[in-house]
Amino acid sequence: MSNLLNIGSTGLHASKKSLEVTGHNISNANTEGYSRQKVNQSTNVPVTKDGLIAGTGVRVKSITRVHDKFVEKRLRDTQSDGSYFQNRAEQLSQVEQIFNEIDNEGLNKVMNTFFNSFRDLANQPENETVRSVVRDKAQLVVKDFKRISETLESISRGIDTKIERDVADINREINSIAKLNTKIRELEAIHEETGDLRDQRDLSIKTLSTKLKIHTYEDERGNYVVTAPGLGTLVTAAQAQELKSHNFSKQESSNDMAGSAEVFYKNRSGQKVTDNIQKGSLAAIIKVRNDDVKGLRDKVDEIAYNFMNLVNSIHRKGFANRKVETDANGVAKSADAKGPVTGIDFFKVPQGKNGAALQMDLSAAVKDDLTNISTALSPNSPGDNRVAIAISKLQHERVMGEGNATMEEYFLKTVGKVGLEAGKAKLDGEQAEGLIAQANTIRERISGVSIDEETANMVRFQHAYEASAKIMQTANEMFDTVISIKR
Repeated sequence: MSNLLNIGSTGLHASKKSLEVTGHNISNANTEGYSRQKVNQSTNVPVTKDGLIAGTGVRVKSITRVHDKFVEKRLRDTQSDGSYFQNRAEQLSQVEQIFNEIDNEGLNKVMNTFFNSFRDLANQPENETVRSVVRDKAQLVVKDFKRISETLESISRGIDTKIERDVADINREINSIAKLNTKIRELEAIHEETGDLRDQRDLSIKTLSTKLKIHTYEDERGNYVVTAPGLGTLVTAAQAQELKSHNFSKQESSNDMAGSAEVFYKNRSGQKVTDNIQKGSLAAIIKVRNDDVKGLRDKVDEIAYNFMNLVNSIHRKGFANRKVETDANGVAKSADAKGPVTGIDFFKVPQGKNGAALQMDLSAAVKDDLTNISTALSPNSPGDNRVAIAISKLQHERVMGEGNATMEEYFLKTVGKVGLEAGKAKLDGEQAEGLIAQANTIRERISGVSIDEETANMVRFQHAYEASAKIMQTANEMFDTVISIKR
């Protein structure tokens, strides 16, 4: 009878624990990252009595979470890819808006109106109003080159802020993982259940995977390790290898901009790892800043540099639109009371390609005096329009890309590449969303909580509990019967 009581008692305990776990599953049905848990039972060790083997009830072996590490790895990888493409598409869409010529007068249109104004001036070389229009159109070209350069720089600065924020998020997650590693090892050392803590760790890992690509494994000592391709180990057991962002000088930056944010290990400040980061939102914004935006800035600077130099090279050959004094031999003097009459730059001479668009400006001579806009190739030739015609023809000259493209073609090709990259990133992002949804569905099917299933389990375990209680009640009645006989 004592054995019967013990069997009933073990059944009560197992059913009670199963009900507790079922209730825990139901209460966390909507908890993000939660993996349903189950009670693993086995028979107690049987005993031999009077030559017969008798069972001794049931025991709870463990409480485990339903978890598939390969599904979790797939979900992490798809999240890294998805975050990469989505953030890349988002940043490139901002870059696209800079060159949107549908809603405003873009650089291509402004440059065309500039060349057209020189054509008008060639038709009316003595018309001061047309000269004023030429200067105004040139100012618009200057303004638009600066707008593009400043906006690209602003996007880069915004990305610098995002890099700093992502690095802070990464540090928070890896520290959380390291702390959870410690708690899990401590509890498992005393045979406590750690399913909820492991779920929290997995959730931190998923959040971390949206920032950069990561791998996880347990080493030979049972330490949980988190690594990032290109970076190395981020977490080993209770130790976290934090990252840090710092603003570097122009010479030390990855995108040739002063104050650019770079990433390195906190305890190894001399080792930059900015370009080593793979996938995730951090890699996406770094690629946009260092490759796409920098490439655009270089292209725009190249166009601005060549544009100014080519216009200046032709404009210097002309003469100012005023009476030019000559010497006794009839040779035109190079200057008069107002200043030089030839060799005049239309644009301020650029110091170099780097930053040419941002530094672009009209020369002081053209700003101060409209007569310094040259149209004539010979002095004192009112109807001479050869300089104006030569400048207007630059529009169709193949002066870019080693003589393979006009400035317009070169610019449109550059802008078109941005559109293609943005469209590709958007398409890749949409595909990644589908893969993420698929991976989440698989995970939910394996590890998620089904309210209907848990409700059925709750009824089943309740009946088992009642049956175990009935066994104990029966054993008690039998014991009372035996006692009463002896009396």
